[in-house]
Amino acid sequence: MSSPLVTILLPVYNGEKTIKTTIESLLNQTFTNFELLLGIDGTTDASKNIALAFNDSRIRVIEHPQNLGLANNLNAIIRHASSNSHYFAMAEQDDIYVPERLEWQVEVMNKYADVGLVSGIAEFKSDNKVLQFPGILVNNRQFPQGEELFKYLYVNQLKVVNTCMMWRKYIHAEHDLIFNNTYGNFNVDWDFVLRFSLLSKIHGISKKLVTMNRLEQRDSVTQQKHEQYNASRNLLKDFHATFPNIVSKKLYQKALNMHRKIEIGNNPKYKIVLKSIAYYLMTFDRFYIDYLFKKVKFYTKSRS
Repeated sequence: MSSPLVTILLPVYNGEKTIKTTIESLLNQTFTNFELLLGIDGTTDASKNIALAFNDSRIRVIEHPQNLGLANNLNAIIRHASSNSHYFAMAEQDDIYVPERLEWQVEVMNKYADVGLVSGIAEFKSDNKVLQFPGILVNNRQFPQGEELFKYLYVNQLKVVNTCMMWRKYIHAEHDLIFNNTYGNFNVDWDFVLRFSLLSKIHGISKKLVTMNRLEQRDSVTQQKHEQYNASRNLLKDFHATFPNIVSKKLYQKALNMHRKIEIGNNPKYKIVLKSIAYYLMTFDRFYIDYLFKKVKFYTKSRS
């Protein structure tokens, strides 16, 4: 396709179990003027053959003989984008997109010239739950903007669903944006969106755009909890140092408390108690005691 309006970026690593369904959902979009660039990142599984078997001229495969990691893979794919496309659209190898995803996002871009990035609602499926995310869009509210959005995302972690982001190509080019591998394969999207929020408006569509498969058997870096938590703590520290005029010491502490709350919550009950007390003794911040009381109250109520 010589003049696609949208360039879809699909980084792939050992994706043969899910890539077929993902590609089908992208090729079946109601908006059809796009190119689909797959970055096969140092893997020799069947992902490439599965993609090429569709025999669709919109698909292009870029192979990296050695693994680059998520951030560098994305940067490499971007360099292959058509010079005529106007938007980048993110995709992930194990997610399924509603047919109207691109159509709805292009409509937003056409309607609001000052919006640089648009995302939407994801349905999150794991072995024991199904939920929609983020709550701010599920409740039909809109993101704050500028520094307020930056602070909101810094404290509450990423509330802009990365797997269905679309953003303007000219903003990416004008500001020399890249995906940073500062934290390995972790927080690539959080880092990117935080920086983007200071450059342009970010809009949320209060509709489900994607179903995210997060079943336990799924091989994902997000399951490597210890490394993820370390990367998140480092990001909070780095952004506190990089943006001191926005991230005050008080805001940094608030974000760190929120991160620790998430970290504590992903533990068995007895560890929640121990870690809450440990963090309180370390910081003398009543946040952790209040959190522990709330947890105890919740568990007591759920048993009754």
